[in-house]
Amino acid sequence: MLSLRLVGPLRAGSSFLARRSITTYVASPGRASIRLRLLAAASGAGLYTALHLKRVHCEALLEDPWLLTPHVNPILEKRSIIINFVYLPWYLICRSWILLRRITRCLALAIRFVPLAITYPLAYRVHSLHELWWAWVLYTIQSSGPTFIKLGQWASTRRDIFSKEFCDRMSILHTKTRRQRYFRDCDKVLDEVFGEGFVKNHKDDVFVRIEPYSIGSGCIAQVYKGTVNVDALERAIGKKFPQFNGYVEREVAIKVAENGVEEQINLDLSILRNATSLVLKLMPSLSYLEPLSALAQFEMVLRRQVDLRNEARALQRFSENFDHKKTGVKFPTVIGYTKNIIVETFEHGMYINRLVAEDNDPQLATRQSPKVRRRIALLGARALLKMIFVDNFVHGDLHPGNILIRFNEDDQGLPGVHNAPPKETIFEQLLEQIRNWLGWRTTPRVRFTDSPELADEPTLVMLDTGIVVSETEKNLRNLKALFRAILQKQGYKAGELLLSHAENSRNCRDPHEFCLQVDRLVEKAMKERSLRSLNISALLSEMFSLVAAHRVYLDSSFTSVVLSVM
Repeated sequence: MLSLRLVGPLRAGSSFLARRSITTYVASPGRASIRLRLLAAASGAGLYTALHLKRVHCEALLEDPWLLTPHVNPILEKRSIIINFVYLPWYLICRSWILLRRITRCLALAIRFVPLAITYPLAYRVHSLHELWWAWVLYTIQSSGPTFIKLGQWASTRRDIFSKEFCDRMSILHTKTRRQRYFRDCDKVLDEVFGEGFVKNHKDDVFVRIEPYSIGSGCIAQVYKGTVNVDALERAIGKKFPQFNGYVEREVAIKVAENGVEEQINLDLSILRNATSLVLKLMPSLSYLEPLSALAQFEMVLRRQVDLRNEARALQRFSENFDHKKTGVKFPTVIGYTKNIIVETFEHGMYINRLVAEDNDPQLATRQSPKVRRRIALLGARALLKMIFVDNFVHGDLHPGNILIRFNEDDQGLPGVHNAPPKETIFEQLLEQIRNWLGWRTTPRVRFTDSPELADEPTLVMLDTGIVVSETEKNLRNLKALFRAILQKQGYKAGELLLSHAENSRNCRDPHEFCLQVDRLVEKAMKERSLRSLNISALLSEMFSLVAAHRVYLDSSFTSVVLSVM
């Protein structure tokens, strides 16, 4: 009884006074009111403790939110009976509403995806329907919401689980965007990120203009563009930006998370978990893929992307790690951010795949300046190795749409900076066209000026740091050991290392054969005369096909790092 517990400490004194205190308390006419107050106090204390634990846990996560480790909730599963009693009515209402939404969402997803499953055998056998079926798949994923778009993007990086064709198809989701949106909540967004009253007191002075429609669109956020007066901005927010020295105005990108995206993701993830468990019960043979573990890792990555503070902090850390004057690599400068908004510098440039040859366009290789390609490749390789082995902080989404290139970066906004090769004259363009028709190729198509004032020094600009990976100390040691074994031409040892660090190495059908095939793959790679003639992407793709064929499930952080090389 609660009253006995409250007066229990008095037993150390006089037993008579203790009995009298109990009698007086029980006999008091307001005992019901007191009990209600005590109950409310206990409930409040319990709620405060729970919220405090949640807040402490969130702060702990923010210390290093990029480690792909399982999420551990410090709050005990068992709560007091009083708190459960207080929560019960609200819990029942919430669960009923969630169940209704889940049923509705399941029906909507079934209408979209069941026809795809039914028509797959026909599309697989009839070659003319194959491309049409895949276009249907991509459209269905794009129309199913942010969770499934991100799931497709994530699946495209798990080449150790899925086939090469599937991953290549899903990689299209990295560049597909939705249509433009009107910037309806502009004033609300600016007040949220810069503080209450910013719009009223400073907006007209700081923002020269703001584009009314989004210039970019993702499944989680919309990107809008504006131009700020640098001096007015620094006065308004009370912060100096050394990167803006020499600029009068600066273009900025305003990234705003979609309304309700977090709730939608939570709903879809719960459906995916239940669906995955059901599939495992119906087809236990798929357990070697560890689908629940893979889904948990995808959930961790997705939840961190939804919180834009992680992306902003990653940008700041990358900017600290890379001095662009020394490394030739630059990241956008963060001006302000909240959980749902990032304001950063808008970076100009052209996408790197305009200069670097890709496997699916062999003609592109003949249009490149070899000198420029080598310099760009060297910059990228140095940056990637620094991320992996020096900083242990790796950009996990380095597809061509997230890498820009520009030339003669001087950080002063001088006329010498240009974002693309200097334009050719009409005569030069006509001559180039005639050479193309005749098949003459004496000079590279992409040419750069020989002027000593325009030395065409390339700068890589890396965007969208929503996915960042940090390895644990153990995984980092394993990764270094694997790289060392490959460089020392010890392919069999590299295979053993992959097996020893795999989460389900016991499912490997033939460990010895797997190690032999890895050894042959490494030997094949080392036969190349130089790294320049080695197709790293094809080599790693073959490695992942080998891993998938032998059912070796690699750690997701390892695959993220390796795929950044591809």
